[in-house]
Amino acid sequence: MRALKERLGGAVKTIDLKTGETLFRQGDAARGMYLLETGRVRLVRHTPDGHQVPLHTVSPGESFAEASLFASEYHCDCVCLAAARVTLLPSCEIIGLLRSGDDAGLALVGRLAAHVRDLRARAELRAIRDVRLRLLSALRMRMDAAGRVRLQGSLKALAAELGMAHETLYRALADLQRGGHLGRHDGLITIRKRD
Repeated sequence: MRALKERLGGAVKTIDLKTGETLFRQGDAARGMYLLETGRVRLVRHTPDGHQVPLHTVSPGESFAEASLFASEYHCDCVCLAAARVTLLPSCEIIGLLRSGDDAGLALVGRLAAHVRDLRARAELRAIRDVRLRLLSALRMRMDAAGRVRLQGSLKALAAELGMAHETLYRALADLQRGGHLGRHDGLITIRKRD
């Protein structure tokens, strides 16, 4: 993304957000996609019956609102969870870059393809009915080669991402720990054995 930002030069815009501030709302005119530099933001969609559906909690280095590149409006809200700095990458500039065949545009397409794979994996997780298995699968997706996971955010955020109440996640985590499937120490989760 650094190459893309450099290629776009003066067209990019840096925006600082305070905790609780909204960057854009569902239905706002789309200006482009964003890159989260620091902090944390959450994407939330509102259903017609008034429910909120958390779509994704964005971590530093991730891009978001990519779907807005070819849309007239944003399809969700973006709310700041922890003081953040974001970079706006304007739609018209990115589309021009893609049309030019520039390497930075091709790198963006590769990143977007990886993002689609990640979203597919998240959808597959939500389809797992057994909450312990869903949680364990999510942790395995995040673990390093040694089987360790350091969560980027709170357990409540993870519960929302997995489509479960945080109390349910806490119980599932305790069950998995009691069953010897994982260990927890100082914010680090270690996956002990495979089911």
